Amino acid sequence: MGSTDVPVGGGSVGSMAKLALAILVLVGGWKLFLAPSQIDADVAYPLRYRTQVVGPAGSGDRLPLLVVLHGAGADEEDLDGVFADFTVPVRVVSFRAPERSGSGYVWAYGRGADREEAREAHQQMFRDVAESLAVGADEVAARYPTEGKPMVFGFSQGASMAWYLGAHHPEHFAAVFAVAGAVNPELLEGLHVARRPPFFAYHGRKDGVVPLNRGQKTAGAIEALAGNVVFEEFDDGHTVPLSVREDLQRRIQRLGAG
Repeated sequence: MGSTDVPVGGGSVGSMAKLALAILVLVGGWKLFLAPSQIDADVAYPLRYRTQVVGPAGSGDRLPLLVVLHGAGADEEDLDGVFADFTVPVRVVSFRAPERSGSGYVWAYGRGADREEAREAHQQMFRDVAESLAVGADEVAARYPTEGKPMVFGFSQGASMAWYLGAHHPEHFAAVFAVAGAVNPELLEGLHVARRPPFFAYHGRKDGVVPLNRGQKTAGAIEALAGNVVFEEFDDGHTVPLSVREDLQRRIQRLGAG
């Protein structure tokens, strides 16, 4: 029997790893990079991640923690440029999606005998990866001196995951930042109005990858559940422009101070 693939990620899991030796690297500003590590908890996807400290701070300082989720086909280094000019001290924890796709990785993948079966497999993997990320965020926050709960930032497919994490795992996160992403409405079914972290979403009017109206629909659905969504449009395409990077830094500073 043939199979149908839903082309968005899928499920190999590597062996667990211990925290590696820290390497200090100066790149434009203060950055402390740690060699890649992996979630130690018993989760469906013990994801790999890389940690860096941005801004004038050291690895032993108590800092806000930002979980970073890359887009489909990228990896945990793809969004480094977003934080290159940060002057606010933050511990940035960039996770790598679990499934290889071309030269990068994706957050979920579905395979089945037909399209419906593949779709269901994709959605189940998305849920399982999200749960692994929520547990992983807590684990990393406990490993390092952390100010408050972790925040999460995602771009494109990573933004879809960030939206989902804030909706389904609100107790793990202090804030959600989503750029150029949207969530399949089926993945938000069954949720009830409840206290959730603030959501800050940004979407380009010229986005040809994830159309603006999809982001607007996701924001509207989350707003109905949480009532604390800020949705901002920018005059660009599928990217993280300077205006968004500056706003991200300001909001992280305020949240860290508050």
